[in-house]
Amino acid sequence: MKKLQKIEIIRHSLSHVLAAAVYEMFPDAKFGIGPSIENGFYYDFDLPRTLIPEDLEILEDKMRKIIKSNYRFEKADILADEALKKFKKVNQNYKVELIKDLKKEVKNKKMLRVTCYALRDFVDLCSGPHIDSTGEINPKAFKLTKISGAYWKGDEKNKMLQRIYGVAFATEKELKKYLSATEEAEKRDHKKLGRELNLFSFHAESPGSAFWHPKGMVIWNALEKFGKSLRAKYGFGEIQTPILANNSLWKKSGHWDHFKENMFSVKADNETYCLKPMDCPFNILIYKEQTRSYRDLPIRYTEIGRIMRNEKSGELNGLLRLRYLTQDDSHIFCLPDQVEKEIGSLIQMVKEYYPAFGIKPEFFLSTRPDEYMGKKSEWDKAEKNLANA
Repeated sequence: MKKLQKIEIIRHSLSHVLAAAVYEMFPDAKFGIGPSIENGFYYDFDLPRTLIPEDLEILEDKMRKIIKSNYRFEKADILADEALKKFKKVNQNYKVELIKDLKKEVKNKKMLRVTCYALRDFVDLCSGPHIDSTGEINPKAFKLTKISGAYWKGDEKNKMLQRIYGVAFATEKELKKYLSATEEAEKRDHKKLGRELNLFSFHAESPGSAFWHPKGMVIWNALEKFGKSLRAKYGFGEIQTPILANNSLWKKSGHWDHFKENMFSVKADNETYCLKPMDCPFNILIYKEQTRSYRDLPIRYTEIGRIMRNEKSGELNGLLRLRYLTQDDSHIFCLPDQVEKEIGSLIQMVKEYYPAFGIKPEFFLSTRPDEYMGKKSEWDKAEKNLANA
């Protein structure tokens, strides 16, 4: 077993150790899910009270006692109906829901089997794998890091659960190195710097939107000026488009069918209007305003686009994930045989832009997603042009 695989299994097993500790502390707890993630693990709980930071230290102590006791992870492969009865009996409604979801996916529901793992007196629905016993975990190489809210199944219509995060490594040295790096990163967190330098702020009255202060606008305007000058150099003409459009435009573009839940919409004059989640359809309307000849191409538009996206509240993160954002957006209308050259020009522009900030850009080939519009043959040709450029 490779080290990376081993540590991933240990991280997953630690989520069960955490759940066992929570069960000891809160016998009425209801359990969601507890996977391993990059550098660690988490588990979602429905608890009788709100957790506080001091609880993490208490739970860590309980976890270390469980690890020291070297309890075995007991695996059981049982019929789904049997598991359903067992979890119903102990009022674990989230596990009951998961088993019902599994039954919906198979034809022979009566023969469906599921895997459960028991750790001391805590039993979980889990496909595994796990280490043989808790004694394989280094008790000095993990730490519970934070508490946050998480909607059950990631759906904001469901109940908000309490999520406990932890990190884990093979050695105490690796853990200390990671925690030190995280601490340094937090000192440079853009939300903290924005507040301390009086650049921008965030307010509950407008979630997911930055309020830019005078000092922040000095930086904003300098960036905007630099970007505009560079795009003008590469032959882009500046445009400006509205932030609101009739729903018929978004149905025609495909946004309504694919991204409706992420769009803000309003009713007016018995019509539905949407705040734009992107600029593309508006650029096309300007392009269509005139009859074009192949001699006119390529035509390059650039816009400082103000767009709105109905991101879930739990996904908002400072300037990295917003509901109201500004993007230096550009669109190029060209002939098929001009595509490769235009992409090459864009790459060159990127190489000129980012080094001004001490950033060395790297490029990766983006390919067709599982859900896509248009013909496969067109995507294949586009991917080829990208690769050649």
